[in-house]
Amino acid sequence: MSKAKNLLKTDEITLSLNSQTIWHLERLVETGLYGNNAAEAAKVVIFDHCKLLIGQGKLGDVPPIAGSGAKPVGATEIQAT
Repeated sequence: MSKAKNLLKTDEITLSLNSQTIWHLERLVETGLYGNNAAEAAKVVIFDHCKLLIGQGKLGDVPPIAGSGAKPVGATEIQAT
């Protein structure tokens, strides 16, 4: 099954992390679930944590992508399903 086209523009950022944080990211890479290097692991960790915070209602709702047909869903609606 192929993935749907990502309608969001990708922006590049630079992170400066201390050596202990990089050590932890490298341990995540060793599990085989977080990419092939510390940078990929950081991307997965940030993405997953944002999803968790959204699910808990701790981040504001993001407007839907224009033309996607998506409807905004509030945190209370997510919990009810």
